[in-house]
Amino acid sequence: MAPPFPVTYSTLSAEALAAWLEASYELGAVTACRLLHRGLNDSYLVEAARGRHVLRVYRAGWRTADEIAYEVAALEHLGRKGVAVALPVRRRGGEVVDWLPAPEGIRAAVLFTHAPGRELDGSSEESRRYGRAVASIHAATDDFETGHRRFALDLDHLLTRPLAAIRPFLRHRPADLDAIERLADIVRRGVAALPAGELDRGFCHGDFHGDNAHIEGDTVTMFDFDCCGPGWRAYDIAVFRWRWGEDEAGEARWAAFLEGYRSERPIGEADLAAVPLFVVARAIWLRGLHAANTADWGRSWLNDAYWDRLLKGLREWQAKHLGGEPESVSGAASAALPEGPPAAAREAIVADAPATRRPKL
Repeated sequence: MAPPFPVTYSTLSAEALAAWLEASYELGAVTACRLLHRGLNDSYLVEAARGRHVLRVYRAGWRTADEIAYEVAALEHLGRKGVAVALPVRRRGGEVVDWLPAPEGIRAAVLFTHAPGRELDGSSEESRRYGRAVASIHAATDDFETGHRRFALDLDHLLTRPLAAIRPFLRHRPADLDAIERLADIVRRGVAALPAGELDRGFCHGDFHGDNAHIEGDTVTMFDFDCCGPGWRAYDIAVFRWRWGEDEAGEARWAAFLEGYRSERPIGEADLAAVPLFVVARAIWLRGLHAANTADWGRSWLNDAYWDRLLKGLREWQAKHLGGEPESVSGAASAALPEGPPAAAREAIVADAPATRRPKL
């Protein structure tokens, strides 16, 4: 018999994972293990005698052992500080990470506590509470240190590598590609012009869009720190600004978020000045993430309508917040144009842009 054909991404059996969980952790009887979503990683909802948990199975090659150890160390640091986050759960032997042999290679697996409550409703009041929770994470990690290495959320991560992934998709639209490249240069020059010593830097979640959290009473519990790393706190804040857009409701959420954040921690003028720049960086980073992962997610949805929408949003944001002449866009860009992977995968792949509430950029 011929050897199995090579694969890049498999789905591990939920039933087999349930048996492995019961044998590996002090959970009591595992009554259910269900695939929640697949995207950057696979997440399974676990029901056990000792409560609900979420199992994350990383894609093969997605994160190194040291990068995962950094994330775990940050979460345990936050837990010791009393910050509400979904915490990693140690196995019977004391280890946090296990490595599961899959057809495409070894995949890391980490079990987390389940964040209690429900998703935030996007109201101003809950945006205010979310802002307080973001500030509490920044404050609690000011003294975070670890020997584990993690990629930095710098301009190489946010712009240079994403642009390299985007270029092949816009070869037939050189004017639009040039517009994105020049806007990325505006971001680079703008960040460089800000007083570096006044920009708040430290541990960042990397994905503070408002959807990676549950709320119960007054407590907002954060989860999914897979995009975390050292970087500019202004970028962390800008992700929320990017997520909700600039309509009346979005502006109200942004104002409430800032109010909540400032109730726990100040925001410097340099950091606020950097937010419009990092909104653009976020938009480019996300498209680069999509483009770089087509081997697992497919590429048909990265069509002209997808790029039209990005260019339209970037043009409008530049004109309103960064100055300069808006660039022309090939095709008829429209806010109503479709974008994104199939509905079943969209929320997982674009975790910061749920299918029902797409960001402008």
